[in-house]
Amino acid sequence: MKKILLSLILLSLVSIGFSQEKEKLPLQPWKDILEINSTDTPISKWVKDIKVGMEGNYTKADSLNVAKAVKKLDSITQTISIKFTNNIDANLRIHFLDTIVKEEGNSLIVNMHYDRNSGAGYAGADVYIYRIDKSDAEVQNTIESRLAKTLVSGSFYYHISQRKRNSIFNPIIGQSNSSVPLNKKDMAIIEAVYGKYYEERLNIAEKQFESVVKNIENEKIDQRNRSIWWVRNPISVLILPGIILLLVFAFLIKKINQTISSKIENDWLHFGVIVFVALIFTNVLIILFVSFYDFMTIPNIYRSEPLIRKNTIISTTLLLYLLVYPFLFLLRYLEIKISKSSQQNLIKTSLIFLSTAFLPFLILLIILYFTSGIDANRDYYNLSKAFLFIIAFASIRAFISYFIFKERSLIVQNEMQLSELRELKTKAELNSLHSRINPHFLYNALNSIASLAHKNADKTEKMALSLSDLFKYTINRKGRKDSTIGDEVEMVQNYLEVEQIRFDDRLNFTIDVDKTLENTKIPMFLIQPLIENSVKHGISKVENNGQIRLSIQKNEIGFTIIAEDNGPDFPEGLVSGHGLQTVFDLLRLTYGDKASISWKNTPTKHIKITIEN
Repeated sequence: MKKILLSLILLSLVSIGFSQEKEKLPLQPWKDILEINSTDTPISKWVKDIKVGMEGNYTKADSLNVAKAVKKLDSITQTISIKFTNNIDANLRIHFLDTIVKEEGNSLIVNMHYDRNSGAGYAGADVYIYRIDKSDAEVQNTIESRLAKTLVSGSFYYHISQRKRNSIFNPIIGQSNSSVPLNKKDMAIIEAVYGKYYEERLNIAEKQFESVVKNIENEKIDQRNRSIWWVRNPISVLILPGIILLLVFAFLIKKINQTISSKIENDWLHFGVIVFVALIFTNVLIILFVSFYDFMTIPNIYRSEPLIRKNTIISTTLLLYLLVYPFLFLLRYLEIKISKSSQQNLIKTSLIFLSTAFLPFLILLIILYFTSGIDANRDYYNLSKAFLFIIAFASIRAFISYFIFKERSLIVQNEMQLSELRELKTKAELNSLHSRINPHFLYNALNSIASLAHKNADKTEKMALSLSDLFKYTINRKGRKDSTIGDEVEMVQNYLEVEQIRFDDRLNFTIDVDKTLENTKIPMFLIQPLIENSVKHGISKVENNGQIRLSIQKNEIGFTIIAEDNGPDFPEGLVSGHGLQTVFDLLRLTYGDKASISWKNTPTKHIKITIEN
């Protein structure tokens, strides 16, 4: 029993060693196969038997050459058969032509057709042989190499100028491989690809020749004539220039925003212009980043393509302005609605997150549904990655929005406090003005009575009674900030009657007021200082026939108050009395920038107040 058990163990060890020995593959052709298979697209081969037919301007010698090549290739393919047949059954047609057929500007050499059912390999092909300026020997080589090349797609990964040997698997530029004969190394590649257990052996080769695969990748890097670090770390190379460009664009957008803020009052138009400009800069940044990234990682494309490709520009521009641009307007609209919907910052932030996270994903699903449909068997890995990206973006936006809402709340709170303080300050200033007006007017009136006391008792009595009426007006309105134009004009008329007694015939006055304005509210003591100024600096300087005219009329924007007199002209840079300073203060505190005051000496000397409704 022990001998049997020992024999089984020895047999197992021998079989394991034998199997390991069987798994060892030769360096060639598997090194070449690994190199061809390591390009952007793996090796593709035929999945159906090949039936070769001929069309066009071919000769009997061409038929013999094709039959010879078919027989040669059929002898090295185990998984498919290659036969020469008539054109009706042929799935690989050889076209013998005297003129070159072109497709997208390039000479057409081979046109492969994938299997419609599996899509994993070839089921048909058209091969084009051009007899132009070629000898029979050259045509024979071309037939054999073209037929062989149709069996295995792919090529070595290096430029045509760096070929390591003559091979039909060198990169094809134009018809550069037409004269390359089918050699033993290329036949070994075809035989291995169409041998039994090719896929299993390919996996074994990738493990067995792991160092070879790494060397191939290093060769790809070295052939770019760039530092290995630059090619292996394109993001690290591009990140600093990208940040610099981003900061420059942000600075330019800020300057543009400052420039147009005063010129565009409509908020939506202002937002649209800024977003449009920002997307222009974003478009430039994305195009430059993608182009240079491609240039650093896949430079073989740029043998025939410009650095900045047209398809990159078109696709990025369409994406930004057809999808992102209107979507940003939608987000802006939702943000405004959310800001007005609640005063709680946490609620507003949550709504911002939900709208930013699920709305874009819903739009993405709708686009996917109408473009390619929803299939339960499809792999939605990329869609899940997009969802995670959207969630991350929504989280960042919600985080930033929370602090923006917090800052706005503090600003509004501070503005309300400042508004209350300004209102208290305005009330205090108005009360101060009123307290300054009453003593000033009383001082002038008492001086007038004193000057008449020794001249005319009747006039003195009348003047004292008029002064009493004036102070009744003031006392009865104590604590009030405003009055009507009608009441103010009545008070001014009493004042002028007092002054008329003092000046005798030297003062005459007229008052013209639009009746529809008599109930219009204005600040108390707005008109009286104008008339007082006309008396003090105008009529007092005139020896006789002094004239004062008060006119209050409507205009297109509101109404005007004009006080005219025929006294001396205003000096250059008006030197006003205390009364005019009162008028300035009243207008500023009551109307802000909706009221103005001006004065002129022509055609008549006057002071004009304009108040907008």
